[in-house]
Amino acid sequence: MIFFLWIGLFVLGIYLLVSICTTWLQPYFIFRPEQLKEGYVFDFQKKLEEVWLDSPKGGKIHALWRKVPESKGVVLYFHGNAGSLKRWGHLYFFFERHQHDLFIIDYRGYGKSGGKRTMNLMYQDAERAYQFVSEHYAAEQIILHGRSLGSAFALHVAAREKVQALVLETPFSSMEDLFYAYFPFLPRVFPFSYRFQNRQNLKKTQCPVYLFHGTDDWVVPYRVAYKLIPYLKDSDRFFTITGGGHNDLLYFDQYQEEMAWILKKGDS
Repeated sequence: MIFFLWIGLFVLGIYLLVSICTTWLQPYFIFRPEQLKEGYVFDFQKKLEEVWLDSPKGGKIHALWRKVPESKGVVLYFHGNAGSLKRWGHLYFFFERHQHDLFIIDYRGYGKSGGKRTMNLMYQDAERAYQFVSEHYAAEQIILHGRSLGSAFALHVAAREKVQALVLETPFSSMEDLFYAYFPFLPRVFPFSYRFQNRQNLKKTQCPVYLFHGTDDWVVPYRVAYKLIPYLKDSDRFFTITGGGHNDLLYFDQYQEEMAWILKKGDS
């Protein structure tokens, strides 16, 4: 009897230890920011306007805004979990080629942005970014683009606001699915402080949704994104990029052709 009691206590201890580690390590697993001084000067070939957005709980959100002549609309872009606008701001060249403006934010603790970081506060920051963009563009001119981690924020906005379309690039179905894709040997009993509601938000979207994922993505495995398919509408599209990884879809002809079609679709 005592033997089984000790076994039970041992198992409980292991569970508590892993639970604490899982909770404590989550922010390090999810967020890999690059911080920039407020006076940092971006070195882009073309001028991008710097925008500051106030957000709840002392949030100060920094954004870049690239406006092109005779713009056909704007892409509100939520980037991946690593780096800052120093890295992601260069995407303006792709959307500029298709006559679209780009508005892209840095999350709290990324780049020049500041404020305490929680899931709900980051959701509110995404809403604040949409609010700003909607003051300058009609809803039918706004395309949301969520890249990896950014898919959570793009989905949150798309589930609540009117937009032309939603693009999800290398998204994940849930943080739990992603975590257990890395650690399949662990039981699914551990708590998560960042429970991004990607499935639920995808079910609520009214706009067209276009999802891109590479078969060779080892950061967000293809099977994790594939779990979103049951929540897509009949008119939505899931584009499989054969051989595509996590950071190189932009260089595939299929991606460029489909994105050109999506960006042009709003003109008709």
